[in-house]
Amino acid sequence: MVKRVCLVSSGTGGHLLPAVMLANALRESGREPVLLTEGRRAERVLLERYPCRAETLAFERGRLSMPMRLFGATVRARRFLRRERIDLVVATGGRTTVPVGLAAKSLHLPVALMEQNVVPGRANRMMFPFAERVYLGLPTDKLPRRGVVMGTPLRQEVGNVDRGEARRSLGLAGDVAVVFVTGGSQGAQVLNEIVPAALCQLRRPLQVIHLCGADVDQAVRMRYAEGEDYGVAALVRCHAFDMATLYSAADLVVCRGGGGTVAELAAAGRSAVIVPYPHHKDRQQFFNGKLLERAGAAVVVEQCSLTSASLAALVESLLRGERPVKMGARARALAKSDTCSRIMEDLETLGG
Repeated sequence: MVKRVCLVSSGTGGHLLPAVMLANALRESGREPVLLTEGRRAERVLLERYPCRAETLAFERGRLSMPMRLFGATVRARRFLRRERIDLVVATGGRTTVPVGLAAKSLHLPVALMEQNVVPGRANRMMFPFAERVYLGLPTDKLPRRGVVMGTPLRQEVGNVDRGEARRSLGLAGDVAVVFVTGGSQGAQVLNEIVPAALCQLRRPLQVIHLCGADVDQAVRMRYAEGEDYGVAALVRCHAFDMATLYSAADLVVCRGGGGTVAELAAAGRSAVIVPYPHHKDRQQFFNGKLLERAGAAVVVEQCSLTSASLAALVESLLRGERPVKMGARARALAKSDTCSRIMEDLETLGG
């Protein structure tokens, strides 16, 4: 049995949360996982909510060149893997993936990768030649060598919370439409500015849950205040960990297109307007969103063409009649189940 597993992740919640979910499943099955991160604030905040044994592998800053920093990080990672007597490494992307992956290969340890996006991230692409397995969260036309579509490890509650109970727990009415707005773990300025203006333009009773990111919640609340006369009631939070409840309460989600978000939309069976982050060279979020759009479960709107007027018209059309229910059913048809169990079974074959 593969006993001691090092999970590697860094950056945003999209990288870290799947690693944490798999770490919890490994621990519950009697294994001894340890999570290796960069130690960023966003990582520490998430780990306060989902505790697991975690260590830090920081990149040195200063005047050293990238090759020298990578070399130093690889040496420290190799030292860590030997000290912890690690049997196998699973990396989910981000900057720590490369040095830990290289250190593992130098010690002849198996390396598996988890890729949450349709288009793989740079760190995972660099490690493809060294990986014994690549677990894909979303289907792709360009399956990498040793790649298999497993789905993304998610919070078990996503898709399993009763809609009525979710609304009651949030203090929401059962007979008024709910729009859930989330810009991911870091928030999204464009959604914080344009979405409140768009929803207030509808001039109809509407309930909104809006996750805006740190330190801007008061400004977002003031934007929604303009719609109070028309019955717009907004619940604005900086961040939230009860995502399963928020998805279940919603009729429509307005969001970015990270791989984890797309997987959650499928698991929750929710219709969506996806506004991809526009500054990735490989347009990861655009292609993630297109997967749902082709299935009839979402509409992808490029940020450069997003206006409050156009978004208001789109939301109005998507909330009509049974359209949210039908789109949500199409999203749920794409969901993968038992992801952690299937990954753990396959890890045993790699460790063996």
